[in-house]
Amino acid sequence: MKHFKSAVILILGLATGFFAGCSDDEGIDNREQDYGYVQFKLYKEASYGSAQTAAPQAAGTRAVVDRLDYLSEASKVQVSLVCGEQTIIQTLTLSAADQASAEFGMRSSTLKLLTGEYEVARFTLFDKNDEELYNGNAADTRLTVVSGGLTTHDLTVNVVPRGSVRFTLTKDMSGFNPPAKTRSDIPRQYIFEEIEKFDVTVKNSETNYLATFKDLPVTFSIHFDDEENTETPPGYQTSTCACDSLLSLPAGDYVVLNYVTYDSNGIVLETNNAPAESPFTVEDNRTTEADVAVTLYEADEYMKDHYALYAIWKALHGEEWSYQGEAYPAGTNWDFNKDPDLWSYQPGVEVHTNGRVAKIDISGFGFYGDMPKEIGQLTELVELYLGTHNDVTQGFEDPTLDPNQSIAERTRNRLENHKKYLHLLHPAQQMSWPCAFALREHGIHIRATELYDQGYTEEEIFEAATGRQRNIRPMDTSYGKLCNGLKSLPAEIGNLKKLEFLYIANSTIESLPGYEGEGKEGMQGLESCTDFEVYNCPKMERFPMAITRMPRLVAVNLSNNKQWKADDLRDGLKALAEGPSKEYVQLLYLVNNSLEELPKEFSAMKRLGMLDLTQNQLRVFPPLGDDVSIVELYLDYNQLEELPDGLCNMDDMSTLSVSHNRLKKFPNIFPEDPRGAITSVDFSYNQLTDFTDTEAAAFRGILVQTLTLSGNTGLTRFPKWLADSDSQVAYIILRGCGISEMPEGCFDGKYSNQFMSFDLTYNRLSKFPDDFNALQLPNLYGLDISQNAFSKFPTGPLTCKGLTVFAIRGQRNADGERCLREWPQGLYNHVGLRGFYIGSNDLRRIDDTISTAIWTLDISDNPNITFDASDICAAWQSGAYVLIYDKTQNIANCDTMLE
Repeated sequence: MKHFKSAVILILGLATGFFAGCSDDEGIDNREQDYGYVQFKLYKEASYGSAQTAAPQAAGTRAVVDRLDYLSEASKVQVSLVCGEQTIIQTLTLSAADQASAEFGMRSSTLKLLTGEYEVARFTLFDKNDEELYNGNAADTRLTVVSGGLTTHDLTVNVVPRGSVRFTLTKDMSGFNPPAKTRSDIPRQYIFEEIEKFDVTVKNSETNYLATFKDLPVTFSIHFDDEENTETPPGYQTSTCACDSLLSLPAGDYVVLNYVTYDSNGIVLETNNAPAESPFTVEDNRTTEADVAVTLYEADEYMKDHYALYAIWKALHGEEWSYQGEAYPAGTNWDFNKDPDLWSYQPGVEVHTNGRVAKIDISGFGFYGDMPKEIGQLTELVELYLGTHNDVTQGFEDPTLDPNQSIAERTRNRLENHKKYLHLLHPAQQMSWPCAFALREHGIHIRATELYDQGYTEEEIFEAATGRQRNIRPMDTSYGKLCNGLKSLPAEIGNLKKLEFLYIANSTIESLPGYEGEGKEGMQGLESCTDFEVYNCPKMERFPMAITRMPRLVAVNLSNNKQWKADDLRDGLKALAEGPSKEYVQLLYLVNNSLEELPKEFSAMKRLGMLDLTQNQLRVFPPLGDDVSIVELYLDYNQLEELPDGLCNMDDMSTLSVSHNRLKKFPNIFPEDPRGAITSVDFSYNQLTDFTDTEAAAFRGILVQTLTLSGNTGLTRFPKWLADSDSQVAYIILRGCGISEMPEGCFDGKYSNQFMSFDLTYNRLSKFPDDFNALQLPNLYGLDISQNAFSKFPTGPLTCKGLTVFAIRGQRNADGERCLREWPQGLYNHVGLRGFYIGSNDLRRIDDTISTAIWTLDISDNPNITFDASDICAAWQSGAYVLIYDKTQNIANCDTMLE
């Protein structure tokens, strides 16, 4: 270090003398002569060009080398310049943007010199500690300094030539056409997409130099193959795992010696010490794109799955598929113009993380033909949908098929999802809007108001003339409408031991496979199948007895198969109730079949919680007993004349719906000491008649939230036996019955105070009993007696301070004439009322204060009315008041209402 400092002092002295002048004429004053600047640029010889390369000088010390590993090792350059007989030695600092950039060149600080011609004699490089590294001669020694300008001069240094390499993992499928190869040195089979990191070792073909790079991250992508690749057809897709890391290697020819792949958890996937040859060349200061060929093995199970997908596609005439539905664009088909390991990337196909096929849904693709035996290869398959009951339902989200729920979530939420589906499929009889409005004001939402919550109006829900509820529900595929041409399933389907969901719907299939031997176990081999559907398969003329041997069924849908004869269906259900699944079945759909009698053996299905037998020919429903606790029971649209005592355990029952049957009397089937209230009981549109005194005395009572008896025209009296039996009911719907009388004592029962809403529309009532008052009905919120025969306004309900909405529209006498003219004087004094509906009557002049607290008022269709709107005009104009009226009416003191 001391020697170097002394040399610097000497150099500075010489340079100072030189700056004073560089001329052959002594005694001449050079202070006014011109100056220029020079800057030296250092480059690697290998990338600069061999024509200008000069050999380095011999090392002066042991530290000096004849070749640098990296140009960035140099920190300073000492340059010897000759001008005439004078020699100038100057040390300049070197710089570059960063260490990597230094390999592409470094530049010195500028040196101020007199103009003239110079010769670069030699240069020396020093490291950051001012130790000599390298001595060299300039390839081009001539240097000219011009006045006021900057002259750059290149110096080349003998540096190990290096370049950058960027690796991409590609796929080696060279062994696919010969006999299939298998992996021998990997912990498990894996798919190309699983690779998250890799190690790679490369060897220089000339020097045998080895370089290993570890933990290189990659990004998987699917893309079109290079257009220049003539071995693949146009539009062919492949995939790679690209590494963005730029790695440094000495220049030369290399081959990939081995690689190790890792998954996202850092666990080794494969060590391959003999990969396919992948040569590449590294050039100095250039970036080389190098491939590492990862071997794929045709014998891997996931690859076999992919070939099975292709076999299924071919057998089911895949070339003709054209998707129709909402999940994918119209006309979508499967595409096999891609690498075989990508064949699972198809619409309707999902895979496990190991690449094995997990789900196939080809509903809506229009497939037809016989399912091939290759389906048996898909041993990791969990879901298989060959059509569903929801094939043609547009804009309807089936909660039982929610794609946003995982298998685990759908299993955990199975009962709740099916409950939601049943409620959508079978909307409850709705209350009138005034009753629903009253409950909404108190934040109460029940099944009898759910259509209003979905945005439907009263006019959309009910037929105005009859009061009957319209059929508002999602319509599943109707009987006989085919959406696919599936002909058969092979017995090899029994190999799918992990299959949990199997749906077959709207197809031409004629039977289901039974046991044919080992590897061909048919339906009984589906030991994990819990959710099963055979829906609308009209060519399946006999009940598929093979399903009765399935061991773990939980949810079964056999709806829309009216072609099964009643006896055949009964025998099939009997076998199901006696089969291995009897301990597991929780949900059973048998909608729109020909069932006449439910087998008594169903009493053995102790886990049965939801049963839908709507639209059959049921005449007999056996007592299932206390061991069967049904939560949701739908028996609508059958021919039942009675229900048995001991129907089932009702402790957890939520819905009992037996509408549109032939029941003659209100069933006395409910327990005397119930554990909890049933949410909804619906006996509407039967043939119910009034209880005799004996029948009323024998009635055990009922504990229910909503009781619906609409459309029973044989009921002429309000059911007083509810009060007499200490029944507990919150909401009662008696729309469209023949009720003309409310006997005294209807509301003096022990639990009459629990009544909250009455929908008594479309009856023949003309008066209320004296006990219809606040004392007996303190919690009454909603009352609708529209379309009855009141000629005098019933004031009893107005004593109920909690009454929120009162409707008395459309009163008509026996001749169909308007019969109500009275306005309830002093109505504005009611503190709880928020809605009053008195439209379609014969009101005349209203001389009363109109309260804005009763913010919804219906006076429409009162052709002779005179109404002073001054009390509410301002509120109406500001949008704080709803007045339902006709512009043809005599509305005074609010002209804007008639504009």
